[in-house]
Amino acid sequence: MRPIERIPLFMKMVNTDKLAERWWVLPDLLKDALTQENFETYWLNNPDQRIGQVLINLDLIPDSMNIWMDEVQDILLDQGMPPRDCLFWTSLFDKEGNRLEEPMSKLIKDLESNHIKNILNSEKLRLSELYKETLENELGIRGYTMINGEIDLFETLTGITKPKKIRL
Repeated sequence: MRPIERIPLFMKMVNTDKLAERWWVLPDLLKDALTQENFETYWLNNPDQRIGQVLINLDLIPDSMNIWMDEVQDILLDQGMPPRDCLFWTSLFDKEGNRLEEPMSKLIKDLESNHIKNILNSEKLRLSELYKETLENELGIRGYTMINGEIDLFETLTGITKPKKIRL
């Protein structure tokens, strides 16, 4: 399920001229389509659809497989948005491991540090390189020191870099 939270983010952040160029459609046609009264309402009521699916289903732009399959985060990443600002993490369980009534999605930059550490340390999850790198970078932004994909607590807490072992 795609997070509904991505829809207002996309609508606020997308560069329609770049998107028109990406999809080979006229910029004015795309701008008109994105401002149709029924467009955003339809998408919010069908949040699992991709942006292109919505526009094509509403007959606002021509049908195209490239447009149909395009994902919001790919569009925003290609337009230069930092991954932490457009990648969502969806949780199905709370901190105690109880199943949530509804999935909860947050931008990676809005996740708690302990949540990020738990995601990275989980043996049950297989993360894409993009998500792994983005999560590790987020911890780095917050002052955690990563060494070989692991948090170095000594350096993170003290700010002192441990001397490297040298063989003589």
